[in-house]
Parts: sequence; structure tokens; C-alpha cells
Amino acid sequence: MSLLTLLKYKNESDRALARSIYNIFGFYPRNIELYKLAFTHKSMSTKTTSGYAISNERLEYLGDAVLSSIVAEFLFKKFPTKQEGFLTEMRSKIVSRSSLNRLSHKFGLDNLVNYAKYNEHCKFRSMAGNAFEAFTGAIFLDFNYNFAYKIIVDHVIRLHIDLAELEKNETNYKSRLL
Repeated sequence: MSLLTLLKYKNESDRALARSIYNIFGFYPRNIELYKLAFTHKSMSTKTTSGYAISNERLEYLGDAVLSSIVAEFLFKKFPTKQEGFLTEMRSKIVSRSSLNRLSHKFGLDNLVNYAKYNEHCKFRSMAGNAFEAFTGAIFLDFNYNFAYKIIVDHVIRLHIDLAELEKNETNYKSRLL
């Protein structure tokens, strides 16, 4: 990390978060506050004077939509002859809660989340995947859609998702029964 980059962050915890993001995804945040928010679970939310809870839930909402759009665009380009049903099913497999939880654990994003530990083994079931979505929302707001697309496609989909294996895995048991 260069001296100029280090000066951009206020304190050591901000620098540590920025280093973690750089080490995992190859970029330094411009607005570190967005990423701190992305990794703030609702169990650690603070309330504003007007009673509004500040946590990663709004970024999670945005990130869910951005991630779904990125994956849809990627699949649309990757599989030019496949029909809508195939593309929808593949997108669903990639952005499923279990897939996002797995990816988050693989990248260590779950270790960046600040959450209330009610006991030593307490972790919220969807916390990791939710943090991944919130992180995607933070990238989108900090940079733009094209940058988020590049990060998700180059550092996540191409390196960590086996599309051929996903294609073989049956997850839509309802349509199979019909």
C-alpha cells in the first residue's frame, strides 16, 4: 500500500479494511465508510436521532439488485443461444443464499462483518451472504455499475464459480416433478 493510499484512511481499522478489500478484490475503496457500513450487521446497528437504524440492510437490498443484474448480463453474453428459462435458473443458482454464503466464506468477508456475538458460536445464518450483497452495493455506490461488473465477473464468477458444474446441478425440483 503506498503512502498516499495510506493517508486516505483515518485510522488503522480503516486501513486494515482497505487492505483486506485490496488483497481479496484488487482495489482500494474510495469511500471506506460505505464498506464499513456494508459489514455492519443489523445486530450492531446504531440509531440516529430520528430513530433510523444504521446497518448494512439497505446496502444489501441495493447489492442484491446490482448483483442480480451483473450476473444476468454476464450470462446473457456468455450463453447467446440459451433460452430465458436456462438463464433464469443459472442466475438463481449463482445468487442463491447458499451460493453467496459459500462465496463470502471463501473470500473471508464473513470475518469482516461486525455483529453482536451473543455467545462464542453465534453467527447469523444468512449474515455472510447478506454481507456479500451489501459489499456489492458498496462497490456500486463507490464506483459505478461497470466497475462493480468487472470486479464481480473477474474476481468472483470467472475464478470461483464453475458454470459447467452449476449447469449440471438440478435445483428446480418442482419443474422436474411436473
